[in-house]
Amino acid sequence: MREAGDPVDAREAQINRLKNEIINLKQRLTGRDQTITELTEFKTEALARLAAQHDEINRLRQHHDQSARVHHLPNRTPHGSIGC
Repeated sequence: MREAGDPVDAREAQINRLKNEIINLKQRLTGRDQTITELTEFKTEALARLAAQHDEINRLRQHHDQSARVHHLPNRTPHGSIGC
């Protein structure tokens, strides 16, 4: 049986099972590392976009505050249309 490649010894079967399990775990670990890298990149990009949006909001608020100092004149009615 050993010549046919079938492990007769229980220890050999356990060694082969554990080797396969190690290969599987290494593949899962590699996949998780890749996922973590992708999520970290996404988080970094999202934070950069939020910071840019925050800066734009602050710039627009400052621009609005500066333009609020301008006094607008009331609308005037054209001549002759006061009593119509």
